[in-house]
Amino acid sequence: MPSSWNRNRLTEGLGIDYPIIQGPLGGLSSQRLTAAVSNFGGLGSFGAHGLAPEAIKDVIAQIRSLTSKPFAMNLWVSMEDEGARTSDESEFNRSLAPLAVHLAVLGAPRPAYKPYSAARFEDQARVLQDANVPAFSFLYGVPPREILEECRTKSIVTIGTATTPDEGAVLQDAGVNAIVAPALRPVAIAVHFSSPRKLH
Repeated sequence: MPSSWNRNRLTEGLGIDYPIIQGPLGGLSSQRLTAAVSNFGGLGSFGAHGLAPEAIKDVIAQIRSLTSKPFAMNLWVSMEDEGARTSDESEFNRSLAPLAVHLAVLGAPRPAYKPYSAARFEDQARVLQDANVPAFSFLYGVPPREILEECRTKSIVTIGTATTPDEGAVLQDAGVNAIVAPALRPVAIAVHFSSPRKLH
């Protein structure tokens, strides 16, 4: 195997040693895991879609206290389904009922109902931009043009997620730096890095 097997536009553009991007595990993310992946040469990723802006700011600070290597923060551009704003506690309990026996077997606590509180994507993204995170990954849509333009200005690498070829084309047209195409085996595809650089 050639010694340069791990060098490509993606690794060069992200400043990482191996072409490995950790899944952000939205809702199950860990600052320590994110930092560990980055410290070992991949791109650690933290799924922050369910966090308020202040909490995201704290997470970024915690990750930076654990690694000096590049990492990604992940958001969902859109995270509402049709019933998100009207779902109530009885619907929550009905949805949870099939899982009750499994939770009991595991000795896990029963999740508590919390009324829906919408997270505004633009407010979450603002925290990432103000913190000048090394990489900003996202799924379920394309951020507004002004957000992508500010990321380019601040040299924040943008990574979009495409589940279909059409989504990939839209992301490429939007000018993101890389596209992740989940498949049976997740694959990261570098679309373009006009000026590869090391991230700090």
